[in-house]
Amino acid sequence: MIKSLNGKLFPCFLITLFLFYSLFWYLNNPRTLVALVVFVSLAIVVVLGFCYLRDRDALGNEWIFLAVLVLFSLIFCFMFPPFSVPDEGHHYFSTYWLVDSLPFNSRVAADGSFLVRETDLNLYSKLSSSLISSSSFDSIFNHFSWFESSKYVSFSDLAFSIGTENVPAKIGSVIGLQIGLLLGLGAYPVFYLGRIGSIAVFCFCAFHAYKIAPKGKSVIVFVSLLPMTLHLAASYSYDSGIIALSLLVFAFLMRGFFGEDHSIGIRQIITYFIVSALLAPCKVIYCGLIVLAVFIPLDKFEDVNKGRLSKYLLIFVIAASVLVLRLASVSGLVSQSTSSSRGGEAGQFYSLNDILLHPRNSFMVFCRTLDSLGDFYWETTLGYSLGWFQENLRMPTFYMIPYLVCGFICCIDSQDEDAFLNQPLPAMFIGAFAVAALGSIASMWLGWTFNNESVIQGVQGRYFLPVLPALLFGLRSRAIKYRGISATLVLLGICSMNCIYLIRFISVATCM
Repeated sequence: MIKSLNGKLFPCFLITLFLFYSLFWYLNNPRTLVALVVFVSLAIVVVLGFCYLRDRDALGNEWIFLAVLVLFSLIFCFMFPPFSVPDEGHHYFSTYWLVDSLPFNSRVAADGSFLVRETDLNLYSKLSSSLISSSSFDSIFNHFSWFESSKYVSFSDLAFSIGTENVPAKIGSVIGLQIGLLLGLGAYPVFYLGRIGSIAVFCFCAFHAYKIAPKGKSVIVFVSLLPMTLHLAASYSYDSGIIALSLLVFAFLMRGFFGEDHSIGIRQIITYFIVSALLAPCKVIYCGLIVLAVFIPLDKFEDVNKGRLSKYLLIFVIAASVLVLRLASVSGLVSQSTSSSRGGEAGQFYSLNDILLHPRNSFMVFCRTLDSLGDFYWETTLGYSLGWFQENLRMPTFYMIPYLVCGFICCIDSQDEDAFLNQPLPAMFIGAFAVAALGSIASMWLGWTFNNESVIQGVQGRYFLPVLPALLFGLRSRAIKYRGISATLVLLGICSMNCIYLIRFISVATCM
């Protein structure tokens, strides 16, 4: 009886703390919007906590995961005003360009200019400031209109091409934006429909990854529900599609390594080829994750010969997809440095020759970068600073510690996650992460850092998210065992932290 009483008192104590926390941030900024976020967050915590206490296994259901993922994605969608996500203006108009490029639209001119609705262009002009404040939300409430009639005007401020816009990763936002334009909706509904389209594709991929993977479900839950992941998933950024595809690749890898013998047939092989062909050209640095399928044991295939052939064909699929869509951009990295611009700055970027011919300086620049920005990398991977790195919206570092704990839980032995990779596969999984991380650093070194700068510029933690599952699974160890179901604990923990995160975020953001 004492044990049962303690089991009820502790959750009540935690909910009481959550209430005091919510009360503080509401009194800090007693706005209706803050009260709404507090109410929704409290409801999420209470419902999940009740489900966990009633039946801990229930939170491991894939439909619960989908419901939670969709809910948080929509909250993040409307929590951030239009164009407040990094580079969202660029991604919004690139999506518009893709919509105009569709055969039944054909609104792209020979000079590269394309047509946009005047009301959508006005929305961008009005909200192009990256600052999130109370006026950002007031503008939405005051000017929101379900339907608007607007003429099309020519837009040529930005130039796009198929090879640079990661088309496979923007399918969701393209569909959403197209639907909004066909319905003749207002500027705000059209904008948010594009975001919702991105959410739909991300949630579809994450949900199926969770269903497919026999092991590694806790990793999928962790990566999918991180604040930074949700921030990107609920935006026009192509990172949303890239992370979604990478989760599918990881799930297929888990099925390959831990599924039943002779369970991989032609259907599974072709599906993996399609997902790989979509992901590889988006960012070449993530090909290391795809190639891990080469190490799947042949006895997992229905036919050993077809399994062996599929591994050779996989390399061909990756190479062909990259060559078709990314050859121009990849070859540009090896060219000599020329006059380039970065925002309002001008100078010469590093070239490959600069790096290779001056090894001492390159070594110093690389090490100095890790020393200066290493903490920034892991913090922005989790999501301590969303939006355009707005100073007042950065979370205190200690808010990120519970997320690290959830990540640690993904790496230990547990009742549901009792499978481990055989040597040397853990090193290869970690290596796939290292290749992607070093590749992202190298790309920014060559394409965003002036050759008179001593620290590599432009690298953000979000670039590591697509390969984070490989790192976490490669680090798994039997040294510590949790006797419960880790996926449910991770889901409960990270959802609770997201609620805490959202309450503080909206209270601080709307103070200005």
